[in-house]
Amino acid sequence: MIAPSLLGESLALQLTSQDNNLEIILDKKDINGLPKLILFCLEEVELSRSIRLEILKLKERWDQSPILIVIPKNIKLSSADLMTFCSEGIIQDPNVELLRETINILLGGGRVFKINNETNYNADSIHNSYGLGHWLLTTGLSQINKDLYTIDQMICKKTINTFYLLILIGRRRELLTAKRLIIWLWGPLEVLIESPINTSSDKNINLINKYSTDITIKNTSTAELWKVINERVKDRLKDDLSNSTDELAALYSLNKSKRRNLLQTLLQEFSIIIKKLDHKNNCEKEFEEILESITPELRANTLRNFIDSYDRLVKDGNEVFISDHLVHNAELGIVDDELPSIAFIINPILNNKPILIDGEYLSIEDPRSIIQLETFILNWIFRTAEIVSEEIISSCSEWPELRKYFLSKELVSTRELERKRNHINTNNQLQNLFKKPVRLYESKRLYYTVKNNKIEKIMIHEPRDDELKKLDWVQRQIAFTIELRDALAPQIQAIIQYLGDLIVLILTKVIGRSIGLIGRGIAQGMGRNLSKG
Repeated sequence: MIAPSLLGESLALQLTSQDNNLEIILDKKDINGLPKLILFCLEEVELSRSIRLEILKLKERWDQSPILIVIPKNIKLSSADLMTFCSEGIIQDPNVELLRETINILLGGGRVFKINNETNYNADSIHNSYGLGHWLLTTGLSQINKDLYTIDQMICKKTINTFYLLILIGRRRELLTAKRLIIWLWGPLEVLIESPINTSSDKNINLINKYSTDITIKNTSTAELWKVINERVKDRLKDDLSNSTDELAALYSLNKSKRRNLLQTLLQEFSIIIKKLDHKNNCEKEFEEILESITPELRANTLRNFIDSYDRLVKDGNEVFISDHLVHNAELGIVDDELPSIAFIINPILNNKPILIDGEYLSIEDPRSIIQLETFILNWIFRTAEIVSEEIISSCSEWPELRKYFLSKELVSTRELERKRNHINTNNQLQNLFKKPVRLYESKRLYYTVKNNKIEKIMIHEPRDDELKKLDWVQRQIAFTIELRDALAPQIQAIIQYLGDLIVLILTKVIGRSIGLIGRGIAQGMGRNLSKG
């Protein structure tokens, strides 16, 4: 364990008192051989570069030992910055039980990342559970943290003089010493871990209600990795999502229950495909052939399963199974050019291949890879749901009885439904004719993801030159127009600037000077006339 001496001794005592199998070494001199795990406790997380360098040094010395970083509740770095530390685990403000469980997972070869930049407290429960002394302690620590924050803000100002800066640094050192002394007297609090007191009400005292980044991988098997990703995606889709994209019009033409069932069914069908492919030992050629046939089959299964397979409606005097009618009349082979190949998602999961993110090849167990794959799967679900919804709307136009079953109330009207269909078709044409060539030329791809229970759009840069070459003549002219604008813009700007300078020269040097001479002559003439009078 690497931690301040007082904090390290207290934390080691609490961990070993609950688990006799743990042996914690606080001094490097006492280490014999290779440590099983390095527990790195940080009191302050401000300079990410220095922490990253320290972790690299630890890995150079003990390259086979996993590193678990424990950070306090108040941090100045984002979760994206913390995940670049290249450690096997990062956990924020844990209690003793959670910390012990995390240690066991890392010792078993897993990874844990529990980060939350916003911590919610229940002051009443803390006061009732720990008494007045604990409340006074937390109040004192809160005041110290507030003063430290104020001093840090003042130190960051470049206009401060050197003498005053030295005084502030000394005051900051005094406050940190006082903080360590309080922790030593009263034991580690929610600054790093919960109080070791175990009562029946401990389960109701959660200093962190929910981690914004919560990833726990118990092992590196395909089943475990997909389980983690699947649970994260399912958690995003469990609520009724609002649409902030100004797109996905077909999907949001369905009523709430059908829309939710459609999204969840697509995730289930995708999970079934993952499990089927995981049990097959296919060569690369066979794998590509299987992936090519997946999309129509998956869409057909979705149409069969997202509604009750026994639901029937009357059509032309006969009762017809709705799911069979949809599968029979839908075009299941429609290609969405903006949707990346499904192999882009499945291949890393099944074959444990690294993922390129921000110029780095990251292993599939890296939390950034998990979050990236989650984004790709959400995008695949929304885009596929939009295509399936368009086919449902087309069937509703031909079979009016389906409208009350699938669509929202306002689209039961024939006029409103046809208006919606025309809007969807027009938007698809605009996307295909104008927006798509521009995105291809700018090497951007549009993705849909979920943030704060809202579907949002994000642009990700990726090479798309091969797709750009496959555009038809009209689409290429759009891209050529953008290229021509970029080529002529500097020249036109230079010409306009030159003309502007020339006009300024004429107005000031020629016309302005001429007007000045004329005015001076008139004034002099008027002066002479007045003197003569």
